[in-house]
Amino acid sequence: MCAKNSFYKHHPDIALHHVNDENSHLYNATKFFDKVPPGAHKYMLAAEIMEKNRYNKIIVLGADTITCARLSEFLNDDEHDIIGTLDYPYPLYSGTLGLAPPGKHLNADVICFNNTAPIVDIIKLTQQFKNYAEQGALNWIAWGGNYDYKVSIADGPYKTSAVVYNVRSKGNICLPKEYQDRADLRCEKPWGPYTNKFFVENNRIYTGDEKQIKVWHYCEGLGNLKEEEFIKIMNNWIFKWFNKETRIFFKENCNCGDFFEKEFTI
Repeated sequence: MCAKNSFYKHHPDIALHHVNDENSHLYNATKFFDKVPPGAHKYMLAAEIMEKNRYNKIIVLGADTITCARLSEFLNDDEHDIIGTLDYPYPLYSGTLGLAPPGKHLNADVICFNNTAPIVDIIKLTQQFKNYAEQGALNWIAWGGNYDYKVSIADGPYKTSAVVYNVRSKGNICLPKEYQDRADLRCEKPWGPYTNKFFVENNRIYTGDEKQIKVWHYCEGLGNLKEEEFIKIMNNWIFKWFNKETRIFFKENCNCGDFFEKEFTI
């Protein structure tokens, strides 16, 4: 509920569509979920919601996000078809096909669209990029394919950006190869030295390199973890990798309640 509550906290004037297991049957898109990888489901829902309500803009946020401020970089940009946010700083490839360079690698879980056309194209292409699915499709239509969409990056270029909307707040680093290859080290990622430097000033939260965090994104594949792994990694975030100042900010400024005050147990 933190993802839902935090967005509403900073955007009470904007229609919020929270799709979950209890109401997903109300959406026609769910009938076709078996046709695409799970990551594309949110795009199918976004296209349906946008068309049914005749919206001219839609913001898509994953369930593992916390909105930390008003998303003005999304709201004030009506010029671009796609307003993306940066993923980890590594080039994206599908086999030998280059999809995006490090400075333009977009993450698919925090994004804004000003029309449905690119959403529909992402859905159509998702099956072609098995390893990266909707993220591969997004980057292909943004940078590599023969598409004519106008694309901007809300938090890029990272070096000169005053804000961060995605995983770059975790240190603007790539996960070392030795961590990628060893499942037993999955919960010992090197985020702590960076995320422990978050600080709050004037009711805003910043990274250690003084960029305002507009959206926090765990990006840990939480939905795919076994229960023991999920509990371990969440307790690491709460008690090791977030400092007290950050936890208080999430509670008081993002309507996360006591989520960051209690230990996860089986």
